[in-house]
Amino acid sequence: MNPSNRRDFMKATSVAALASAVGPLFLSPSASWAKDVARSANERLTWGVVGAGDRWCSTKKGGKTVDRLCGASMTFGDYAAVCDVDSDRCERAKVLTGGKAEKYEDYRKLLDRQDIDTVVIVTTDHWHTKVAIEAMKAGKDVYCEKPLTLTIEEGRQICQVAKETGRVFQVGTQQRSEYDSCFLKFVALAQSGRLGKLHKATVVIGSGPKSKHLDVEDVPSNLNWDMWLGQAPMVDYREGRCHYTFRWWYEYS
Repeated sequence: MNPSNRRDFMKATSVAALASAVGPLFLSPSASWAKDVARSANERLTWGVVGAGDRWCSTKKGGKTVDRLCGASMTFGDYAAVCDVDSDRCERAKVLTGGKAEKYEDYRKLLDRQDIDTVVIVTTDHWHTKVAIEAMKAGKDVYCEKPLTLTIEEGRQICQVAKETGRVFQVGTQQRSEYDSCFLKFVALAQSGRLGKLHKATVVIGSGPKSKHLDVEDVPSNLNWDMWLGQAPMVDYREGRCHYTFRWWYEYS
């Protein structure tokens, strides 16, 4: 896809999502709308994913894999490369994307590829900023999962690089569009005056879970623990620090 078509397409999808979030109607872009957009594009996007864990795709009991970002993104393009520091997840990603994607452990090799238009970043949170900035500097448009950064300063850096490079950058906030659009309905109800005059709003986020003592363990053979840690402090491997549970540790989330 030539740069102007690709950028127009990604901007159109972002604008449509924004319009549905702030408009007076209780509507959001439908699956059929997305498919129409994909069919009308002159060419399909070429994707690369960095971090192919359970936020990108999930697995139900019995080993059945359920598409999340993986299936949604393939509506609009094809994966040329998949990257993860967990070789098992990397192999699963290759299978889910049709078996033709090249596998990488080091995301920098994925960014070196000139055929990739857009990078989907679904790493642990503490890797988001570095991968996102390097992807934009490599000429890629970016879709990054939330939370985008660990600090306000990191967010400023991403904004600055996006401005300097002119790349399209989108952050995934699934509560804007999932759960039967209930969040959109609540926004619309409040903005339309249907709730009357609002005097106070209270926002509550539940506390993180507590854990028993976590023993030091051998690093699994399929995991590059050093690369997973990246710029975070070097610590011994404990299963409770990795993959899904990383989000309860300040060093990573």
